Amino acid sequence: MSLTTALVIALVMIVSTLLFDRGVRPVGRGRVLRPLLVGVPIALFFTAHLVTGGTGLAVEAAGAVLGLLVGTGAALLARVGRDETTGQAVTRAGTAYFAFWIAACAVRFAFSYGAQHWFGQDVGTWLYGHGVALDDITAVITNGIVFSVLGMLLGRAAGMLVRAGTVTRIPSVAARPALAR
Repeated sequence: MSLTTALVIALVMIVSTLLFDRGVRPVGRGRVLRPLLVGVPIALFFTAHLVTGGTGLAVEAAGAVLGLLVGTGAALLARVGRDETTGQAVTRAGTAYFAFWIAACAVRFAFSYGAQHWFGQDVGTWLYGHGVALDDITAVITNGIVFSVLGMLLGRAAGMLVRAGTVTRIPSVAARPALAR
């Protein structure tokens, strides 16, 4: 993966997160569809051929799992509650959420940069020594990074949906009994 590609992916994730998670946002289908609309094209465009066995598959899966964990961690930093007017679940993302998200994207970009300029030979040697074919090394690294992007988006969405499901439902004003108003 070129550094330009890694930077584009990081910027798309940061900008889309800032645009769609800033402030009070309802939790619904859009919160699941947005990560798919952002992440799937990234995965389809940038994923090299899949390595379907051995250490290569393990590295690709580790990227996805790491992304899921980081995305879930980001979701834990957003406050989840109910809108008092509609009773709908909403999130409120603040500075800690965005700082965590930006830091995670920066770390992934630094890894991409490092894999090309600082420790690429070491990673390639390690992968080759653990059974990854020479022709698959670049694909494994790229796929691990891309799957971490997709995992991060899906982990964030799933984390917010799960948390929204645990928030006590507040009936809307129209649905409250007349005596309670």
